[in-house]
Amino acid sequence: MVEADGAQAATGDVTEGTVLTALGQWLCATIPLPADAVMVGQVNRVAPPCGAFAIMTVAGRGRIATNRTTYGAGCRIVWMQQQVDVRVDLHGAGAGDGAGRIALLFRDPACAAFLAGYGTIAPLYAAPPRQRDFVSDAAQYEDVWQVTVSLQVNSTATFAQDFANALNVGIFETDATFPPE
Repeated sequence: MVEADGAQAATGDVTEGTVLTALGQWLCATIPLPADAVMVGQVNRVAPPCGAFAIMTVAGRGRIATNRTTYGAGCRIVWMQQQVDVRVDLHGAGAGDGAGRIALLFRDPACAAFLAGYGTIAPLYAAPPRQRDFVSDAAQYEDVWQVTVSLQVNSTATFAQDFANALNVGIFETDATFPPE
């Protein structure tokens, strides 16, 4: 789990794009796949490549903890720890072995160190790999395996905040200043 503290506020917010970039780079190094063989699913608008490839699709998001608020110079920073689930579909020869490798290495300290290089992202767990039915546009069965990985992501929102950093204190005689009625 990645602890959220005010010292990390300067690094900025971790977006969904950052999460997918970090996971995609880790997949390229782990399976291994070339960078152009790892894609984002649903709205990628590209035909599947020939050979082995992976498609990442954000499958869900959920809150892990209650918000935490910290304060900086003239601002208030609200932290939300959330779980982001990403479904990884592996297509082509060796997809089953690749899915097993993801499940094996996702909780490894090397994976945690790799993902931490992209901000406050940490691996939580990987679901067991499952084979999935997939029929291509040519009505041919293709070897497809699926692994859902869950990551912790600390998102932030920063707001301007007024502070009372100067206060004038004086002594007043109550009856003279505010006479009784």
